[in-house]
This record gives sequence, C-alpha cells and structure tokens, in this order.
Amino acid sequence: MIWRRGVKKIVVSLLVFFGLQCSSFAQTSVTLYGIISVGVGWVNNEGGASNYKMLSGANQNTRFGFKIVEDLGGGNRAISQLENGFDITSGKLQQGGRLFGRLAYVGLSNDDFGTVTLGRQYDMFWDYFTPLVAASATNGLAAHPGDADNLMGSWRYSNSVKYVSPTVKGITAEALYAFSNAADAFSVNRAFSAGIGYENGPLKIAAAYVQLDRPGLVNASGAVSDDYASAPFFLFRTSPLNKTVGVDRQRNFGVGGRYDFADLRWNVLVDRVQFSYLDGTTLHLTNYDTSLSYRISPALVIGAAYIYTQGKYGGSLSASSHWNTGQISVDYLLSKRTDICLFDSIQWATGQYAVADIYGNSPSTSRNQNVLMGSIRHKF
Repeated sequence: MIWRRGVKKIVVSLLVFFGLQCSSFAQTSVTLYGIISVGVGWVNNEGGASNYKMLSGANQNTRFGFKIVEDLGGGNRAISQLENGFDITSGKLQQGGRLFGRLAYVGLSNDDFGTVTLGRQYDMFWDYFTPLVAASATNGLAAHPGDADNLMGSWRYSNSVKYVSPTVKGITAEALYAFSNAADAFSVNRAFSAGIGYENGPLKIAAAYVQLDRPGLVNASGAVSDDYASAPFFLFRTSPLNKTVGVDRQRNFGVGGRYDFADLRWNVLVDRVQFSYLDGTTLHLTNYDTSLSYRISPALVIGAAYIYTQGKYGGSLSASSHWNTGQISVDYLLSKRTDICLFDSIQWATGQYAVADIYGNSPSTSRNQNVLMGSIRHKF
C-alpha cells in the first residue's frame, strides 16, 4: 500500500511538472480589438448637388479583428491576424464583401531575425506613411487625390509574403512580394514593396517604394483586384482617354517624417505616383503633404493640414492638373477609448482632367468640394 502511494505521488508530480513545462512553451493569447467610427455631415457638391449624409469610418475605417500569438520558446512565436472591415451605417462587409478583407495572415517571428508572414497584408507605404499623412494626423478625410498612393488603405495585397526586420538602433526594414497566382502569367497582377524607417525619441523618418504590375480584374485572383478600383472616389485607375483601359504599371516612391516639439507635432510627406496605362498614356502625381497637431490639454487636440498635388500627363497627352487640399479639425477625448471630432476638409482642382473629390464621397461637378463633418469614434 505504501509503495502504491509513493508511485501515485511520483506520477502526479511528473504530470504536474510536464504540464507546467508544456504550458510555458505553448502559451497562446488571442486578442479581440476594433474601431467603430461614424460621422454626420454636409457636402457642398457630390455628383452635382449638396448632400447631408452619414458616413461610416469618418475618422478611421470601422473594423474588428483578432491578434493571435503563440509563444514557441527561445524568442520564437507563431503569429496570426484576422481583420474585418464593415460599414457601420448598414452592417455590410467592405473590401469586396470579404470576411477578413483588411488583414488575414499567419507567420513566424523571432526576436533576433524578424518576422515572416503570409496572406493578405499591407504594403510599406501604409506601414510607414499612414501615421504621417494629413487625414490620419489631423483626424479627417483630407486624403491625397483619389488615394492613388493607398495611404487611406484602399487596397490590400492577397497572396503576399512579407518580412519585417527587428529594430536595430531605431532602424527597421520591410519587404513584401504578392504573387499573381496565374499560370503562365507571372507578372499579371503581381506587386512588390520595400521600405526603411528610423525612429529615435521625437524624430521619425521613413522611405518606401511600391510597384504594381497589371493590377485589377484582368486577373482577379492576383495581388490586388476588386478593391483597387471599386469606389467612385478611387481616381486614376483607368486611362484619361478611355475608361475601359486599365493600368499597366503603377510605381509609388515616398519619403516622410515627423518631429514632436513637446505638445506640437509636425508631419511632412512627399511622394510620387507614376501610372503607365495600357494605351501608352501616363500620369505622374506628386503630393506635398504637411500637417500640425497641437495638444491643448490631455483631452483636447487641434489640427491643421495642407496638401499640394501636381499631376502631369504624358504619352499621347500633354496636360497638367493641380489639387489644393486643406483640413482643420478639433478632437476631444471623452476617455482613452472614445473621442468626438469636428473637421472641415476642402479641395480645389484645376486643369484639364482634374476633378475635386474628397475621400469617401462621389466627385464634385465643380472645381471644389467641401466636407464639414462631426464624428464619434470608439476603440476596443
């Protein structure tokens, strides 16, 4: 009887020991998060008439998602993220009706060697520049015309492999390649991107590059498809001479940074977007973006931004266009998770092919468009 009790104690001790060891090497966390944002406002000209409207994602696009991390031991982790985008005014799925259209990836991460992920992901323009762009930095809709550089997250990259380096002395680097997934059409709807950033105290700077080859619905299973040109405010996705002729190649180059002066933050970004269309015409857009935000108190932030955009058409065309976009905003934090915001975004367009079109709205039939909106946002 005594020896049986001894064996039983040993077995229980071993089970407890190995159970603790397994749990220490296989701890998994799943985090549910999200943003719910909606605004009500006025547009002076949307398709030829003024409009009073409710808009989902007035400050940030509405979403919910899951972050999954499994500790594999030795500084190694298995990671995954699933993120859904939806319209809070109707409950409909966004991103072409995809369940997890914003993000869907899985991968491995190591403290010393970085992170590799596979699935549907963002490019380096989004990762490095989105916090710097006027619309994000000053809480509103003052995007670059047509969101041609994707800094509002108009499209993501399916079939993508992404590498993110560890941070070394404030420096990070990233690279992404998105497959066409088409037999005998390797370059039809593929994409690649690279970027590098540096952050030290109040200073942050970054540079990035993106290239898309034959994006769109010609190969709907490729890197970018229906979300590349699905909304009326996504300009420049077709030739200015023929709306049925798509993009042959798009290249984005950019450099930007920010500096914090105590309660004042200054953001600067310059990027260039080059479109080559299948009919031989071209368009080069250059965006000069600067913004200031000032924290009056822990709960109150004001912002102001200005963007100048120059467009030059080439190939069989010889024309130029210009856009001037401005925004002012007041943001008040009711809590750490909930804020209310009032902003005014306005855009003037001049030139043969230029139209005024603020993100989230149909183009104006006049040379200007003005959006005045109040919004509420909750983060969880």
